[in-house]
Amino acid sequence: ARSGPERIEEMMTGRVSERSTRIIDHDQEGSMEIKKREGYF
Repeated sequence: ARSGPERIEEMMTGRVSERSTRIIDHDQEGSMEIKKREGYF
């Protein structure tokens, strides 16, 4: 999308979640707790 209205259209009609490409959502179980302990958050 090149413009604001095009981005909105993509979000309204897209079939892929905006989170689907986030690596952190596909990490091993418990990885969020590990990252917290390591100081990422």
